[in-house]
Amino acid sequence: MKNEFLNQKNEINNIYSYDKEKKLDFLISLKNEWISTSKDYQNIINKDIQSYIKFQSTKIDFICSEQNKFINIMNKNMEFIKDIITNKLKDSIDIHLERSFKLIGNQLTFLQNGLGEMKVLASDISSLKNTLNNVKISGSFSEMQLSMLLEQILSPEQYASNVITKPRTNYVVEFAVKFPGSENNTVWLPIDVKFPKESYEKLQKAYHYGLKKNIDIAKKNMELVIKKMSKDIKNKYIEPPNTTDFAILFLPFEGIYIEVVKNSKLLEELLRKYKTVIAGPSTLAVILNSFQIGFRTLAIQKRTSEVWNVLESIKQEFSKFGYLLNQAKDKLQGASQDIDKLLGVRSNSIEKKLKKLDN
Repeated sequence: MKNEFLNQKNEINNIYSYDKEKKLDFLISLKNEWISTSKDYQNIINKDIQSYIKFQSTKIDFICSEQNKFINIMNKNMEFIKDIITNKLKDSIDIHLERSFKLIGNQLTFLQNGLGEMKVLASDISSLKNTLNNVKISGSFSEMQLSMLLEQILSPEQYASNVITKPRTNYVVEFAVKFPGSENNTVWLPIDVKFPKESYEKLQKAYHYGLKKNIDIAKKNMELVIKKMSKDIKNKYIEPPNTTDFAILFLPFEGIYIEVVKNSKLLEELLRKYKTVIAGPSTLAVILNSFQIGFRTLAIQKRTSEVWNVLESIKQEFSKFGYLLNQAKDKLQGASQDIDKLLGVRSNSIEKKLKKLDN
């Protein structure tokens, strides 16, 4: 029994030993096969990778080549576009520069001509200043300006020059406007020209330096001069009913007029105390236009009365004409009746005689 057990044990050991060797051999062979398979698979993968890399490299080379071709084409096109833009820009710049230089040349020529005209104007202004510095000539210039205003707005019958408006005196006013008075008498509106040149120049000089004290002194001096001129006009030219109860002091330049009318109290005092109205060129034109409208209104009124007189005479003549027409109508009706009677009697008589002849 023991031997048998030992035999079985040995047999089992032998079998186990055999199986172990066999398994070991199997595992070794499996390992070798796996290594071989892995190597084959790695070789295949390497080949695929190499093939893919080669394909991608070829593709990248093709893309690079095409890109280089495109870049070359773009460079050529850019050079062509650059040449076109450069040429067009150059031509445009040349044209604009030529026009600009031509315009600048014309403006310089115009400026040169303007400078020449300015020199002539400066000499003319200098001559005018020298003329205005002469009191007699400046007075004549002012009178001429007033004369031109009157000629432009009023008719020659509506004003007169060098008029003695105050009877029993020898004071002659430069111009006076005619207004119709009572009993066909003329009422004069004196217009005297005054030019306070020195006072105005002193005031402008004070404005130039900007000293308030000097400006106030110059304004006060100018007010005194204007008051003296207005008083002179009142004493020499105003005497109602031969004249209006006021006169016009004409200042020939707007600058002097503006300086005077800035002081409303002065204007009120001149009108109240000296019966004088201050007027510049534009203001006098408005006043004369209002006079012209008044003259036209008077003319229309006169013409209206004349028209009513004519209509009254026509009315009387028409009444006479109606009376004469009625008389003529009555006479024509009487004559018609006489003719009818004559025709009836004569016709009956002739018919009777003709009947007798027939019998």
